[in-house]
Amino acid sequence: MSKERVSPWGRLTGSGSKRSSSPPNPLEATIESLKQENQRLKELISERTSQGATQSGYLNKYRPHATASLWAHTWEPRFVVVRTGHLSYYRNEEGVQFHPRGQLDLEGTSVVAEGLKRRAFHTFQIVDSAGATLLRLSSDSPSEARAWMDALERAGCRRRSGGEEGELARRDSSSTVNTVGGEDSEAESSGGAGAAAVSGKHIGYTSDTSDVQSRPPRRPPSGNGGGGGHGGHHQGSAREGSGEGQPKRKREAMKPSAPLHTATKYSIMSSERVLSSNQNGMVNLTLLVLAAANFRLILENLLKYGLRFNPVTFARRALTPQNNPLLFLCWPTLLALCLAALGIERLALAALRREQARDAAAAKKGEGRSAGGGGKSAVGAGAAEWLILALNVANTSAMLAVPSAVIHYTDSEVLPGFALTAVAIVLWMKAVSYAHCNWDLRCARRAHELRDGERGSGLLPAHGDPPLRYPENLTLGNLAYFLAVPTLCYQLTYPRSTRFRIRWLLRHGGIKGGGRVATMLVTLTTMLFIIEQYIEPTIHNSIQPMMTMDWPRMVERLLKLSLPNLYLWLLMFYTLFDLWLNIVAELTGFGDREFYKARWGWEWWNATTVGEYWRLWNMPVHSWMLRHVYFPCVRHKIPKFTAGLIVFFVSAVFHEILVALPLHMVKGWAFYGLMAQVPLMLITEKLKQRFESDRIGNAIFWMSFCILGQPLSIMLYYHDWRKEHGA
Repeated sequence: MSKERVSPWGRLTGSGSKRSSSPPNPLEATIESLKQENQRLKELISERTSQGATQSGYLNKYRPHATASLWAHTWEPRFVVVRTGHLSYYRNEEGVQFHPRGQLDLEGTSVVAEGLKRRAFHTFQIVDSAGATLLRLSSDSPSEARAWMDALERAGCRRRSGGEEGELARRDSSSTVNTVGGEDSEAESSGGAGAAAVSGKHIGYTSDTSDVQSRPPRRPPSGNGGGGGHGGHHQGSAREGSGEGQPKRKREAMKPSAPLHTATKYSIMSSERVLSSNQNGMVNLTLLVLAAANFRLILENLLKYGLRFNPVTFARRALTPQNNPLLFLCWPTLLALCLAALGIERLALAALRREQARDAAAAKKGEGRSAGGGGKSAVGAGAAEWLILALNVANTSAMLAVPSAVIHYTDSEVLPGFALTAVAIVLWMKAVSYAHCNWDLRCARRAHELRDGERGSGLLPAHGDPPLRYPENLTLGNLAYFLAVPTLCYQLTYPRSTRFRIRWLLRHGGIKGGGRVATMLVTLTTMLFIIEQYIEPTIHNSIQPMMTMDWPRMVERLLKLSLPNLYLWLLMFYTLFDLWLNIVAELTGFGDREFYKARWGWEWWNATTVGEYWRLWNMPVHSWMLRHVYFPCVRHKIPKFTAGLIVFFVSAVFHEILVALPLHMVKGWAFYGLMAQVPLMLITEKLKQRFESDRIGNAIFWMSFCILGQPLSIMLYYHDWRKEHGA
């Protein structure tokens, strides 16, 4: 009796029988899975927010840090949950399943209404017992703002009275407030902070200038004949003293006995107020100082070395190998080895079909294999797979061995050798993925199963090519497309873009609308300028201190090299991952363009640990390592930590090959640098848990990777290269 299996779409099927019904529609299956996930998230949100919550929903949270106003809005929507005794806020609704972005203990705090800010935000804030601002929130609706303040009061906040709450009430009655009254209300709310301070209730924050629409209106003296009726009415009260046709009232002179110190206040730069104070001027000063310092360095470099930059000479050295035809022949050789990979897979397909034919013949004689495998066919299948494995190992090894031998024995120049080595490594990784994926598909055929991504599996790429099923993918066109697209992981079909955007390439999306291609030319030229004008002279001048072991001078050279190296590395990342890969994806119609990743709102440059950086910054390589190194190790019962060490070991080996082979020397600095990331990962994880701070790990990442690590490796390699070549 044949053993039943659960197929990838969930139905029970016999090991040797055909499916009785057609597979489900992939679109319907996707919609159904999304509905289930949406329902799960709704239930989770409801469960999280209902645990003692008095109010939950979206509010605008004020970002007090000065740098926020440079690249992002100072008011950002956050999902806020108020429970008895404390408040939590998340990035969005789905974020409640994770740790909150911020929490606030409401014991001993007060809620104060500020009124309308920037003509859009009905603002209130939570302050501590001393009046220092803890959190500023706002809503688009005055009634909603009052509802949140009521919820905070029920949760444990005290309500501080003030003129601003009357302002919120008046704003809610928009049908009875005319335009003049609305403008006056905004002006009055701008002076709310000052009013609170004068009344003895310091609110502990400094409003940014964009919040202040006009000067706070002066109230007329109580003895004025027309002012007595305006004490509790807002309309017209501010215009009577300064409106057209009315004489301007003179400011009353301050009496010698007038009290000036009327409230307890913190200094603006104290820890209680510094985070909520506006530091935009200091940020502008910092940027100006940075620009001036870099401009001075440019002038100093030009005066000292002159203009060394020559892109024509650099391009000729990089693209035209002189008197080295073997190096040029390596390129068609790599292409031929890629075609050999297709031939090996077709040979494996022929062996699979012979095996299936033997199984069918044996089944007719009653000698078929059991569902668990065995028999002569199983032995034959194992022998065939070992042969295919040996052929694939030989083919992929040749992809690295042939260029390496040519570069080494012909003593090729550095730049052509580096380009050939980089392409050879990329093609090697693609060939390994191609062989590994097709092996898994053959295993699925022997087990009468379907893998995700095959036609009929129900899990297909969105907007992709017509779905395929193994062995329909073993075509020259399929292999050629895989070699062209910007990914290292092979699969049967890929998500495709809906159209080709020539204007996006040539006109839009670049520097001042110059297009991606023009932007890439600008960044490449800038990188070349940095290399020839800054990095080469600096590392050349570092030889003598390293020879004499002059440590202060070596540190000075290291720090001087770190700045241009940092600029070069950032430009390299932008050029490769955001320009070149997107250009290739646009030309090939490749749809998945997440070449670097953000997890839970954290981009790689905000990485709080070294491990986060390696998981986010290079998605093509990271995905390849997970699919073809890490998870195969885990499936073979290797501990996860050991599997992670193997991943870093493989990465370190290829980093060393990429550097050592073009330089014609193996020193191991790149290898040691990559392996040193493992203890740094452990250290930053421990520091993050110990101090509950994200900045320590981020600072260690930048310091170890760009400020010290890369410049030190460059200096060591240059020193050894000069020594090796007798210069």
